[in-house]
This record gives sequence, C-alpha cells and structure tokens, in this order.
Amino acid sequence: MSDASTMSGGLDDSQQVWTSMKIYFPILGGSLIAFEWVRRHSTARPLYACRDRSPAYACPVGFPMLNDRFGRWVLPALRVSDDEIVDACGLDSLCLLRFIRLGRKVAMCGIILSGVLFPVYATAQWTRNDVSTLERIAVNILRENDHRFWAAVVAMYVVSAYTLHLLHREYKDFVARRHHLLSQPHVQQYSVVIRDLPKQLRTCESLKKYLNHLFPHAIHSVVVAVDCKPLEKLVAKREHCRRQLERALTQYASQPQQHRHRPVHIVKSRGTTVDAIDYFGSKLETLNYRVATDVDNLELRQKHLYEAMADDCLIDASCVSDPGIERSQSGDIHPRHSTRSGPMQVLPATASRHVIETKSLLALMHPTAFVTFRTLLGAHMAQQLLQTSKPTKMVIEAAPSAADIIWENLGLKIHMRNTLKVVARSVTIGIVVFWTVPSTVVTSFSSVESLQKLVPSLGPTFVKYKWLEGLFKQLAPLGLAIMTALAPVMFLWISRREGHLSESQVQTALLHKLVYFQVIQIFAVSVIVGSVLDSLGALVDNPVSIITMLAKAIPAQAAAFTSYLVVKTSLTLVVELFRVGPVLVGILYNLLAPKTTPRDRASAWCGLSPASEPGVVPHSQILPDYFLAILLTLTFCPMSPILCYFAFVYFAVSDVVFRRQLLFVYDPVVHSTGLPWHPLYNFVISALVIAQLTLLGVLSLKKAPGPVVAAAILPILTFLAHLNILSLYPRTAKYLPLLDCVRIDRDRRHGHHIMDFPVHQYVQPAMLAKAPVHPEHPHDAHSTTPDWIAAPTSTLADQSDGVGEYFLCSH
Repeated sequence: MSDASTMSGGLDDSQQVWTSMKIYFPILGGSLIAFEWVRRHSTARPLYACRDRSPAYACPVGFPMLNDRFGRWVLPALRVSDDEIVDACGLDSLCLLRFIRLGRKVAMCGIILSGVLFPVYATAQWTRNDVSTLERIAVNILRENDHRFWAAVVAMYVVSAYTLHLLHREYKDFVARRHHLLSQPHVQQYSVVIRDLPKQLRTCESLKKYLNHLFPHAIHSVVVAVDCKPLEKLVAKREHCRRQLERALTQYASQPQQHRHRPVHIVKSRGTTVDAIDYFGSKLETLNYRVATDVDNLELRQKHLYEAMADDCLIDASCVSDPGIERSQSGDIHPRHSTRSGPMQVLPATASRHVIETKSLLALMHPTAFVTFRTLLGAHMAQQLLQTSKPTKMVIEAAPSAADIIWENLGLKIHMRNTLKVVARSVTIGIVVFWTVPSTVVTSFSSVESLQKLVPSLGPTFVKYKWLEGLFKQLAPLGLAIMTALAPVMFLWISRREGHLSESQVQTALLHKLVYFQVIQIFAVSVIVGSVLDSLGALVDNPVSIITMLAKAIPAQAAAFTSYLVVKTSLTLVVELFRVGPVLVGILYNLLAPKTTPRDRASAWCGLSPASEPGVVPHSQILPDYFLAILLTLTFCPMSPILCYFAFVYFAVSDVVFRRQLLFVYDPVVHSTGLPWHPLYNFVISALVIAQLTLLGVLSLKKAPGPVVAAAILPILTFLAHLNILSLYPRTAKYLPLLDCVRIDRDRRHGHHIMDFPVHQYVQPAMLAKAPVHPEHPHDAHSTTPDWIAAPTSTLADQSDGVGEYFLCSH
C-alpha cells in the first residue's frame, strides 16, 4: 500500500470506533429511557415483570415501590446478594452473573494497566509518520526490538496472574455454594441415576436387592425405566381428545340459549359428521380405560419379568459380580448350571419357554434406573464406588431434577450415545467450516480498500458518496453480532440429538459448541480474513509476507473488535431488555394459536408461546458472548488497551440488565446444579493461553528476543497453575464430603425428612397417567349434563380393541 492509503486506513480505524459510538451509544441511552417509560405502563407489566404472574414464580427478594420512579429498580437489583440470587434464581443464574463480574474485573485490570501502557506506547519512535489516534497507543506502532515491548510482557504477566487469582477464588466460592446445594433436603440431592444396567438388574426388585447388599437399610425407592412408547402415544392422544372436547363444550356454552346448536365434527376416516360432544366424550372415556389398563399391564409385566429371571438365573441380585454372568451380559440370557453351592448359586432353567419369556419381557425394560436413598451418605458413596469391572456398565451419576429429564433418551445405551455424539461433533465441525463463507463476506465489509480491489467498479461510488465508506465499516460488527444470534438455533437442534439425559446436559453441550464457534468464526476468521483481504496484492507477489502480515493483523483488528463490543452493548442488550424475540413470538401466538379454552390460552402451540411465559434463562446462549469479550480483553490488554474500556462498559451494563431479567422476568431454576461453571473455567484458561501465544507471536515477529523468552515462559506457568486448580477443586465440587454427609444425616435423623419424599418422583410421566382425566368445560345455569358422561359399558367394550397389546401371553 502507499503511504496515503496507509494513512487513510489508520484514520479510518479511529473514525470507525468514533462512528460506532455516535450511532449506537445514543441508541442505548434512548432505549433505556424508553424502556423505563414502557415498563411502568400497566399493559406492559405482564411482559417485563413475568414472575409476578404466579406466586410459584414470584421473586422472594422484596422491591418496594418499583414502579413509582424512573430507574428505581437499578440500585436495589445491584444490592441483591449472591445468596439471594441462588435462592431466587438458582446456582446456574449466579454462575452467569459471576462470570460477567469476572469479565468486568479483568477489564478493570486492563484499564489500570493502560495508565502505564498509553504513555509507553505514545512516547515511542513510530515506524511511520502518519498514524491514527488508536495506533499511537498500541503495540503495533513500535519499532523492531524496542525495549518498550517489555511493558507489554509485564502487562500480560499482571493480567494473567490476576485472572488466575480470580479463577481460583471463583472456583473456591463455587465449591462452597455447590456443597450447600448438595446438602439440601430435596429428593434430587438424595437420588442417583444408574445407566447401562446389566440385564439381570433391570427390574425394581432385583436392583433393590442388589443395592441392599451394598447399602443396607439405605434405599428409599428404586424406579427402572420401561419402554412405554405406545402408552405415551395413548396419553398424548387422550390429551388431544380432551382439548377437542373442551373446545366443543366451550363453543356450545358460548351460544345464546335460544339458538344453541351442538357442534359437529368431521370424521375424516368415514367422511361423515358426528356430534362433537358425544364423539369426543365417548372417545375420552375409551382412552381413559385404555390408559389405565395399559399402565396396569406394564406393571404386571415387570413383576412377571422378575419372577422369570429369578427362575432362570437370579436367585440373588448380588450375582451381578459373578464374572460368568458379566460375560453373558452382552448376549442373550440363557440357563446355565453353577458349580458353586450356597446362597449365591445360580439355578438352572426349568424349561426353554422360560428363556423365551425372559427375552420377551426383558425387551420392555430400559437400561436406566433412578435410585433414591434415605441418607446423603448412601447417595454420595454410590456415585464414588466402582460397581463392576466393565467400564460400560453401571455408570452412576447424580440424578437431575425430574422436571429436567429427557424421558425419551432413557433407553439409549452407551454405544448409541457415543455414536450420536461423534456424529454431532462431525456435523458441528462441518457447520463451523462452511460458516467461514458468510463470515468472510461479512468481514470483508470492514475493509473498503480490499472491496475496491476485488470489485473495481465500486471505486467511483465510494468517491461520489463518502458516507458509504462509513456505512460499510459499520456493517462488519453488526453482521458478526447477527451471525452469533443465528448460530444457537442450529447447534441446539444438534445438541438435542446427542442422547443426553437432561436438559441441563443439552445446554452444556450447546455451550461448548457455541464457544468453539465464537472463537473460530468471530475471533480467528475475522482476523485472518480481514488481514488477507487488506494485503491481497502484496500476498500474491510475496507469499512469505503472510507471517509479517499476521503479526500486524491482530493488533490492527482492535478497532473492529471495539466496534463489535459497542454493537453488543447497544443492540444486543437492548433487544434482551425489551424481549424483542419473545414479544414477536407472542404476537404470532396471539394471531395463530387457538384460544377457545383457558387450557389453550395457557399452553404452547407449535413451538409458539405467550410472551408472558418467558421460560428459563438460556445460559448456554448468553455465556459464549461474554467468553468472547473476555478473550478479546485478555488478547488486546497488552497490545491495544483502549478496548478494555469498552469491554468494561459491556460487562457493567450486562450485569444490570441480566440482574433485572433474572429477578423480574425469567422463571427460576432453583434445582440447577451449576453445570456451566467448570466448562467456563476451562474456556477462560484457553483464552489466557490464546492471548499469551498471540503476544508471543507478535513479539517474535518484532524481533525482540528478550521479551520473547519472557513471554514464552508464561503459558508454561499458566499450565502449571491450571493443573494445581484441577487437582484441588473439580472432584471436590462434584461430591459432598462423606464426613459432611454423616453429620447432616445425623442431624436429620429425627426430622423424618426422607420419609416425606414421594416414591414416584422419578417414574415416567406416562406411567403416572393412570387416573382418568375429564374436561374443564364452562358451567352456566342453562347447561345440561352431556350425554357422553353416561357412556354405556358396551361402548367401552366395543372400542377397546388393542387395549391388551401389553398383556402377557397365557400359558
């Protein structure tokens, strides 16, 4: 490039940041003022104070007179303690807020260091005469082997040490809070899930007998999952029938008394019309009968399975430790003779029909069970004990909340789960690779010079319309922000098909994918693509110059990433505060969803839900943005400290916004266990190493041998500190210490907390649907009892075909 073009490019870097501030910061200020006016309006309260819709969701933290004055909620929300956040929102929500707070502290460290770095860089001898304001206070302007590079190395040492100190302190605090959570007298804390059960333990009776050998008098309840897909379809069909009946009854009751006509329904299979109330009423009664019958037969088949297995090969459940039986687990259950005597011997099969019966019944049972203990000691000992020598059998982990379980994944075995995860990772890699194409297009907008070289016809247009150049400079950060908002949709679809046991595990898998996406697409691709486009001509003439080009690339991208943070602060947080997405979905819901009955108006429809039903906070979609901000802060802190100021604003505003959203909008998840924290810790360590290696590359290309040696030691020290933290906290955070379990169990021994746990807490919902359901129809003075309520028994008998699909074969 010529000097003139270089000067222009430099001036454009400063102008780009200044233009972003002039455009987006007024949007932020005006939006905050508009939000305060909107949220105090009575019609907007259901949208921006959703937790007030029900006492079950109401925030326990008091905020008196919130609607009286402008911004009255800000200071009380900031004063809410971490303990109150955990009680009101859950541990996952606290992890989100503390991670934002961690980024804010790292950015403040960078701001303090800038007080030293700015004078050091500004007083250096520049490599050229014409430089922009941003370049004057950045490392890229220093000459080769300048002694001022030592300032950048010292700054990296300081910010790295401070970040590691914060991580150590945060992990220590997380361990204390997780132990407090694990000690609570809730059924979840006393329960474990056992996956990949051996075949002879796939009944409640046999598994309970086995566990009683290991934990005498410590088992509260055992539930083994069953294959009840036909029953689940019946339950769903029954619920659909009830909704149709409620709509018909509501339609009938809403008509004037003098002109009432019973609604009709078209039966597509017959091509005829029938009385809707009679038709759905009779069908509902039939489905009630079929569901109850199928539940009874599923329970009966489990009992017969235990009897058949006991006759075949299971006189004592502790025989799971018999190597001979373990070797036969991968094959079919077959009768065998035992040479042992005593209570542990295995009985031979009395007839081949027992083997066939056992195989048929065993196909009913899933290899997953939920066990609730009477003591915390039993629950945590079960998770830490090795049950079998086979690593793919009897995998025990803490049970998730029953409301968090993905029931359809209970039947997946470990090999299928591993296969699904490999396929999901392969698809994820493919998406990230192909996503570089739109990322390249978006990033190219930040370099007007490269666009003119690629498309020469644009040159006269930029000369004639000067404002277009500034517009194209703003499209790159805006486009990157939009792309980060689209990625969660794809990766969430992939994560749900990996066979995870709970929704929390799905969200953790989504967090990993989005972080990798952010690092590769927003950080790496933006830097590399922008640099290549800027120097495309020189690169063709001298390919070796790519090394020098990349050395200058990352510091030179400070302006682009600073504009990106400005966009995230002013647009993304405003969209979150106004709940733009949920409000648009709510509008579609109001336009398209049926709202005939109260049940319709309170239920989701085709993936749409009312705006007053916010759901839980999507931690996995929010946290990657703040990880990227921390990565940018650590990377540019020693090289272009001006970015730390904008990162601090981003973290500070985010803290206020998400405190409000958690306390007033999103539904609480008090049973959350802090699963995101350990991945976040690993990601920050990775960000530290990336930042250190980036500085090392810049110093090596600047031919500064002393600073290079000093910078090369820093990743090693970081790795050693990382190993020290890993040796102290991850395992400690996973389990409650056994001595604490003993103390807590002793204190609760006379409180009878455990006996209050429901026995059916972890039973599949379809198995709990035995009770008949009835419609909630409007009652008025003129309504009469519908004919379907007194359905004749002959109707039930005639329409009960297929009810006995679970019946045992009679012998």
